[in-house]
Amino acid sequence: MRGATRRWPKLAVAGLAMLALAYVGYWFVLAGALERGTRSWIEDRQRQGDDITHGPPVWRGFPGSVQIVLPKLSLAVRVAAETVTFAGERAVVSVNPFAPQRATLSLEGEQRLALQGLTRPVRYTGTAERCELEVQLRPGSHDGTGSAILSPATLTLRALAMTDAETGERITVAALDATANSLPEGAPGRRYALAVKDATLPGSLDLPFAGAVSEAAADLDVSGNLPAVPSGDDLTAWRDAGGIIEVRRFELASGPVRLGGDGTLALDRNGQPIGAMTLEISGYHAALDALIVRGVLSVTTGFRMKQIFAVLAGGSVNPSKPVRIPLTLQERVLSAGPIPLMELPAVDWSSRSRGTS
Repeated sequence: MRGATRRWPKLAVAGLAMLALAYVGYWFVLAGALERGTRSWIEDRQRQGDDITHGPPVWRGFPGSVQIVLPKLSLAVRVAAETVTFAGERAVVSVNPFAPQRATLSLEGEQRLALQGLTRPVRYTGTAERCELEVQLRPGSHDGTGSAILSPATLTLRALAMTDAETGERITVAALDATANSLPEGAPGRRYALAVKDATLPGSLDLPFAGAVSEAAADLDVSGNLPAVPSGDDLTAWRDAGGIIEVRRFELASGPVRLGGDGTLALDRNGQPIGAMTLEISGYHAALDALIVRGVLSVTTGFRMKQIFAVLAGGSVNPSKPVRIPLTLQERVLSAGPIPLMELPAVDWSSRSRGTS
């Protein structure tokens, strides 16, 4: 009996040693599988026309998460007639050994963002306190036989600050959270959610509300199979299959202007956007003035819209009083109820195909 008692500690130590060896083996097997899966994903994106380069991979993380460090990562993607290039000090692909079905891509160090094909090429340099993309992996993707899918995927961005070296203009974002998931009940398509807090956008982007955006949020359901960067043919096939975009929620706050609404968007037989939306806006005087300054609206159109909004507000002279407006877009004409507001320029989707100039 006494001999058996003495053997228990030895058996326990031996068992723990075997478990430790098994875990070490499992960690390195998972590391090898993750490397093959990462290499397979990069090769797949290169076949799709993306230009991806990086330095020699470096392993780290043992005995915790499995991490592959890709130094000097550079990714160039064609979007319409522009080339969007991202380059950074390092990207880290990591997997928790106890939850290998999820992978995280983190960006570390100084990052660079460039847009070419514009009147003036734009180049931003900066850092983010946190920049992570977490995705669900398709079965087999660790072995290089599949790729990550955006269902579900989560993008987390904190304390982004980037500066244009030529002009000194800055892009800052305090917080950004975005998710992509499958539609409920297995319907084809994706459900997207976006929330942004305290963002500053440069005037050179020529956006209607360039400046400080205190809050922005959107919840979208995109039915049908639509690529992340669709071409004109992709959009036509999506439209013919009944594809629509349901805007379940949209909110924007910038200075005295607050927007909110919901509605649906699609493409007509000529490939032009059509839709119907209910918009609630407060501070519409400032919003219309901003659109006039940015050249989106003419002075005459802006003045007429102020009159229409005042009527919809019940004749109130209080510009901060919310106004609820039914908007429709058809045959490129934007209307508030039965009243035409403005005609939008035609969209040429052929110039937005990947790889075109």
